Amino acid sequence: MYAWLQFGGAIIITLPLCTNNSPLYKQIYDWLKTEIQCKKYKPNDKIPSKRKLSEHLCVSINTIDLAYSQLMDEGYILSVPKKGYYVSNIDVYHNINIVQHEGTLLTEHINDLKIDFSPSDIDHKAFPYKTWRNLFKSCFNEFDHSILKRTTAQGNMGLRRELVSFLHSSRGVNCEERQIVIGAGTESSLRTISLILGNKTPIALENPVYRKAYRTFEHMGHEILPIPIDNKGIEIEHLKDISNVAVYVTPSHQFPLGVSMPIGRRIELLNFANKADGRYIIEDDYDSEFRYIRKPLPSLQSIDQNGKVIYVGTFSTSIAPSIRMSYMILPLMLLKVYNKLFSEFGSEVSILEQKIIETFIAEGSYERHLNRMRKLYKDKRAHFIRELSIFGDRIKVVGESAGNHLLINLITENSERQMCSAAIENGVKVYPISDYFIGEVISKYENTFLLGFGALSKNEIEEGVKLLYKAWVLK
Repeated sequence: MYAWLQFGGAIIITLPLCTNNSPLYKQIYDWLKTEIQCKKYKPNDKIPSKRKLSEHLCVSINTIDLAYSQLMDEGYILSVPKKGYYVSNIDVYHNINIVQHEGTLLTEHINDLKIDFSPSDIDHKAFPYKTWRNLFKSCFNEFDHSILKRTTAQGNMGLRRELVSFLHSSRGVNCEERQIVIGAGTESSLRTISLILGNKTPIALENPVYRKAYRTFEHMGHEILPIPIDNKGIEIEHLKDISNVAVYVTPSHQFPLGVSMPIGRRIELLNFANKADGRYIIEDDYDSEFRYIRKPLPSLQSIDQNGKVIYVGTFSTSIAPSIRMSYMILPLMLLKVYNKLFSEFGSEVSILEQKIIETFIAEGSYERHLNRMRKLYKDKRAHFIRELSIFGDRIKVVGESAGNHLLINLITENSERQMCSAAIENGVKVYPISDYFIGEVISKYENTFLLGFGALSKNEIEEGVKLLYKAWVLK
């Protein structure tokens, strides 16, 4: 039924009181809110008192009080002492019509994708689900109230203590617990480094480069200096005249070219940093765990004697991309700056997640997981290379025997874009190296592609190679 009331000759309230299961106060609240949103009741219009409206609608004053209280809490009406209730002055919410653009040539067949050679994915079936489930249960303990508390900006001391021991044994890293900062992913750690160094510090980046590092430093306002790479890594001679700079490198397994920086080049880079106070090296050790023919190379930080290396690592590659947890080790001089900037903040990562990783390392599960994944990826890589042999001399595999992607150079007269399009049309996604260059692509890297195998089974690798052969050779 409908009820209405004219109040003070100003407005008429018409309320459709329904017989559904909705409480009466909710019906009154919904109707008044709609009328206000539609501007049928204008700003500053007076509405009936609670007593008047309750008498008119034959409902209790408590029902009206509930409706009015909800409207006041949400800001639709306001109460003026000794005067009554008025409609608030609410701005009009404007809808924006967003135009959806058509996809590009390379994505229009995305629904037909059969094989994705993503260089950043992992083997989902090999994830230690049972171990992780048990860790979660044991760490989510109602008697441990610390899991509900905020931890310091640097992160949980227990996890940092485990990292000191683990990184020293596996990567030769030398540090103390106080130097470690836990972050919410590599990009988060790089943003923190940016704030410590200040955005007036230029960042020298390997070219081609890890794209997210480039975008992060660019967004933080740094001058970007792209530095070429040879078969030993970043070319130091391009840096010699720069006095104040941070050099971002991936020395263990350069991304995306896959080359490893030999000891001679590492010492040359450290000597460059040692010659001026404002020079630092940012070592991103993103997938050093996955080296298949020889032992993993010691970190650059392990031979730094002068506090010039900022070491960055992550669990996203070694465990899973969804584990948004990174760690960095700051030289003592930069640690002082960090403490001034972040001492009042809490950690970006929940204490529960940090405790799970801490226990994962402490119980030896992390090391066992790495050994298992190293063997699995080594086997996949070898299988992948065998399958690619059907291309004969049309394909050249380049880069070190490490990581979970291959870098291949395709011998063809067609353009990179044509090759990507042909692959997509046949249900395969590949990753051209041009996406990782700052500026023009060097001619020797034309038609070079990253082909990840981490997430693929052997059967999927075989299918993907056959589809690529059809796309690139038999077309």
